[in-house]
Amino acid sequence: MMTQTKPPGIWRRMEALLPLVLTAAVYLSTAGNRAVLDYDEGHYAQVALQMVERGDWVTPYDNGVRFLEKPPLMYWLTAASLRAFGVNEFALRLPTALAVMALVWAVTRMARLAAGTRAAAIAGLCTASSVGTYLFTRETLHDVWLVLFITLALYAFLEWHLDPLHSLRHALVFYASLAGAVMTKSLIGVAFPVASVVVFFLLARERPKWRTLHVPPGLSLFLLLAVPWHWLVAIRNQDFLWFFFVNEQFLRFLGKHDPPIIWSVPLLVFWVLLLVWFFPWTAFLPAAFAESHKAADRSQRALVMLVFAWLIVVLGFYSVSGRLEHYAFPVLPALSLLVGVALSRSDDSWTVKWAFRGLAILGAVALVAGAVAGVWFVAAGHGFKTAEATRTGMAYETDFSVLAKIPAALQWSLLKPAAVTIAALAAGSLAALWFETRRRRMQAVLSLVAVMIVACGMIQWSLVICEEMISSKEFGLAVAREARPGDHVVVVGDFESANSLGFYQPLHVEVVDGVAYSLIPGMKFPDAPRIVLTATEFETLWRSGNRVYALLPRARLVEMNLGGTEILRVLDRVLVRNR
Repeated sequence: MMTQTKPPGIWRRMEALLPLVLTAAVYLSTAGNRAVLDYDEGHYAQVALQMVERGDWVTPYDNGVRFLEKPPLMYWLTAASLRAFGVNEFALRLPTALAVMALVWAVTRMARLAAGTRAAAIAGLCTASSVGTYLFTRETLHDVWLVLFITLALYAFLEWHLDPLHSLRHALVFYASLAGAVMTKSLIGVAFPVASVVVFFLLARERPKWRTLHVPPGLSLFLLLAVPWHWLVAIRNQDFLWFFFVNEQFLRFLGKHDPPIIWSVPLLVFWVLLLVWFFPWTAFLPAAFAESHKAADRSQRALVMLVFAWLIVVLGFYSVSGRLEHYAFPVLPALSLLVGVALSRSDDSWTVKWAFRGLAILGAVALVAGAVAGVWFVAAGHGFKTAEATRTGMAYETDFSVLAKIPAALQWSLLKPAAVTIAALAAGSLAALWFETRRRRMQAVLSLVAVMIVACGMIQWSLVICEEMISSKEFGLAVAREARPGDHVVVVGDFESANSLGFYQPLHVEVVDGVAYSLIPGMKFPDAPRIVLTATEFETLWRSGNRVYALLPRARLVEMNLGGTEILRVLDRVLVRNR
């Protein structure tokens, strides 16, 4: 049997704080110094910025158009940060970094409640250092807040369940977390936690007493927190309730959303990618599932059962609905809890040993394969296939489809962070195996965390390398240096291909030869500004007395015969001014 001495009191306290300290160091240090990304982040950054500029904290606007698809909590928090710290990239992403820290705290508290300090530390580290957690929080998105409130709700439920008195305090935290989730991503914020609780009771074959659920005070708190915004925004925006609840919730689930959803990750791909998003802790999932029946006491059994209910609900839902890569995010804390419990045990599990061996083998293979490929490319003079950094069309509707469009020059630049990541994986996984063979489990875990800290730094570096392709920051700054009231900026192509412009310059963005897909519902309001121009309207505007900036693909420059003055050229895009 594998034995471990109990860490002394000071080391236990350090273990308890370690996940939060490392999360703060990694996520706060990488929140800024990166451009706002086009498409999703471009939308949400603009909404928060316009809340600050307009002073309207009820109706969200994007590019001057109502943007009612999502609830406002994330916008409020982001707008508050922009108001407090100024309009900059760090202030934009600070709430997201704080949300990750809160998520890690909630996971550690949940694990500590049921499985002890060691399980809490490992579960928190797994949550913070998973590939998916870091990747899915590189943008300002609603999802990290949804995951946080789901986790808080289920943590409160676990406390309630383990409390013999089933106290009102725990129940109120549960209902308040449901309200937070609803104000983040609407009905799914209630559906996931409540369905998880229902499945938990079915698995446990328990029937709670109605009195202990504290429904009257809990429901009152939920309605108090969730209803006012919905009521106010419904008063101010015609047909909001139908659009927000029927179209955006039920019809989206049924695949009849207007405008139609034209993208979704295939189910098999979604499931396979889940293993990638949980890396490197994916290696320990067989051990976590195999060891789950060894729960030491009632608390651990309740935690494991709740985690299984959590996984069944979320994965079951996205198995029958449309899905994107980051929709797997809500299951990462659940998997982290399972792995935390499994790795915290002192027994000599062969599945855990083989997980460490498998990671060491993977690291060694990756190192050798990377070295061979690098030598072959350099010695043989091979290069990457040249790709045009095309930004029009709907290719950007999935999270990582942009990878197919990286130009050859950027692919070469990305080799450096890739090489560092591979070297870190090889060294860290071997170190982890060395510690594990010497029965130093926590040091083995920390070795893998160190690998992921390096990987996070390399992801940050890679995003900076690709900045000119995935953001329109440089063009926005160029316009901002010259823009004055009455000027126009027009994107030739889809609005989403350059919507980060709105964060860096003050003009509303117009579009020609493209669509503003995400703004279609808002453009139906009679007071919406005209965003999409016809070719004739653009030509008239270009030849008018107004100063107009046009951002277009280089290939269209000669075809459109615009003339004017070229302001900036970056990769395949050009910014020109008519006068």
